[in-house]
Amino acid sequence: MARFQIVDFDEPGVVATGKGSRNIISRLARTLTKLGVPSEILHFSELMEQGPTEDPQSYVLLHYNELFVVQNNKVGWLRAREREMQALGHKLLHSVEQGQIVGNKVRQNQVLTAAGVPMPTLVRVGDRFDTVFSNAVSDAHVPVQLIKRADEIDTSRYNTEYVDCRHEYDGKLWHVCIRAQAIGGQVLFSWVRASDEPNVRTRNTPVDAGLIRHFHERLVRPNLAQIQEIALGVKKALGVGLFAHDILPCAQSGRLLLCETNFKFYEGFYRFHMSPIRAQHPVPALFDGRKVGRRMARALIAELELKRKE
Repeated sequence: MARFQIVDFDEPGVVATGKGSRNIISRLARTLTKLGVPSEILHFSELMEQGPTEDPQSYVLLHYNELFVVQNNKVGWLRAREREMQALGHKLLHSVEQGQIVGNKVRQNQVLTAAGVPMPTLVRVGDRFDTVFSNAVSDAHVPVQLIKRADEIDTSRYNTEYVDCRHEYDGKLWHVCIRAQAIGGQVLFSWVRASDEPNVRTRNTPVDAGLIRHFHERLVRPNLAQIQEIALGVKKALGVGLFAHDILPCAQSGRLLLCETNFKFYEGFYRFHMSPIRAQHPVPALFDGRKVGRRMARALIAELELKRKE
């Protein structure tokens, strides 16, 4: 029989932030249990106190912030905790090896591109380019830069060829990004974010039902197969995990490219931000916690081939 545990840590520099509310994580655990896979949320020390597992399919999802682990040099600390859990017979999701890749945009680009995932081309010193999109290597919600001159490139940053994702709505050009919530190769939800600046975030996406529906119909619905292929490519490279994929819909070629991915249970802030137009939103299930929990639980069971309790 399978078991599924979500394990938290209280080590400074490892604590999970921004990965999903406690409410949605609890709902996932309850839904898994109802579907025949006993599940619980517990602290690392509590898992250790339980001793060796007798379940051949005992999975532990490590709940931490991959950016913090990289920033704060906690890779060695987390790897040691992993060895302790594996010694008790547990299988791990969101391992520190995955986290090191996801938490470093340069390494992420190299690994995923090698696996065939379409991503913007890395720009290095001496490369010819038109415009460079420059971002922090291991950080989030920070300013980005568009660079035209080679002498302005900071090599300590994540620098790629700029992908023009400007699309028109109501006579105005908007920078548009697609976010896809996936578990392994299964895409649970896909929705759009937009901004009049190239740094597209939920916070600066207009709460405008017309705009959201327009870009969803134009950029998401016709490209579901491409979104699925990206999710499958990330799974091939990193294994099963709970991911939020930020995807660039190129205005020139029509192709979708993965901007970056990160560990994520759920985009709770988007739900809150868009709540005034939830009745008109093209992805209504995103606003229903029960449906979110069911989709997540069923996807995990399928992706991990979990044997359920009769």
